[in-house]
Amino acid sequence: MPAQKFSAKAHTRTDYNYSNFHKSLLHENNSEDYALRHLYSLENTKVLLEKWGWSADQIKAGIDYATIDVYKNFVYLHITNKVTKRGELIKIRGISRFISKADFVSVLVERCWSKADPYKLQPGDNWDELIARGNTGDFYEVKLYQYEITCTCHAYSGIEKAFAQDPVATKHLMLNPVAQGQIPDKHIFAAWKYIGAETLRQYEYCWLERKETAMKEQAWQFNPEPERESEFADW
Repeated sequence: MPAQKFSAKAHTRTDYNYSNFHKSLLHENNSEDYALRHLYSLENTKVLLEKWGWSADQIKAGIDYATIDVYKNFVYLHITNKVTKRGELIKIRGISRFISKADFVSVLVERCWSKADPYKLQPGDNWDELIARGNTGDFYEVKLYQYEITCTCHAYSGIEKAFAQDPVATKHLMLNPVAQGQIPDKHIFAAWKYIGAETLRQYEYCWLERKETAMKEQAWQFNPEPERESEFADW
């Protein structure tokens, strides 16, 4: 079964009947479960639990027993409050809650922003290009467009495909006050920080300034201002 190949048990419990939308997100090749891996992941769920007042120990005790079911318009999270360990039934903190997809999108944006490091960027060959240095030593091209930024890294590609699988999540990404439709990725937000922006609207303004400066410099290089002839040339 495709579900058995997916690494996160929260999305594939055999004793739980998932929604049809959730099943549509599961693929025989689990590397294609983009929305489940990037949007509705255990890591994003841990952040939500922390926001709701769960302690680190409570999250650690319960996260392996989480069931995350993704519906078309919302997400259902369940963690049982009784588990069996070493043959003994023990109580842990549980939860049974419906969650807005906007919350998962917001957490993804926050996590990507916190990991964004502008000092790992360097100028590219052109004014609208930056080079990102990955943790493994690989280099990726960050391309600056007027209304968005793209990156050649695998994380950007995966997150982009995650939103393509979930139109409602995409709607919430468009409404997110920070991203405003920009695919969130640590290299993208590093580029924002690099040019002094904290939202997409600020980025668009910084992009225009960057372009105008580059065009002026380019015009000067190809057409430098001629030296003025001295008024006293006959002397």
